[in-house]
Amino acid sequence: MPRFKCPVCHREIEINIDTSKKPAGGLYEVFIQHMDHFIKAYVDLEGFVRRAFPVEHFYVAEPPLYTLRIYEDRAEIVDSKGHIYITDPASLLEAIKKVAEY
Repeated sequence: MPRFKCPVCHREIEINIDTSKKPAGGLYEVFIQHMDHFIKAYVDLEGFVRRAFPVEHFYVAEPPLYTLRIYEDRAEIVDSKGHIYITDPASLLEAIKKVAEY
């Protein structure tokens, strides 16, 4: 699996790409949502990331009413206007587990 350093936050990213189809031009083009930003990467046939850069203008045509992001140390609820509400992830994880049981 290809690994590279995020050009925005400098954390390591590991991606899994489907290599069953050969890419046009010899490079796989991959869009990655990483935390609160987006990255575009080009990966060669051997799995080496040749280029990765931030996607500056990412537009969601039909945005959800709320987006939930759960990280190890926090959880974020983002409303449709882009306001971010940060909370403790433990309580949200318990709520999600209960919903998943139904």
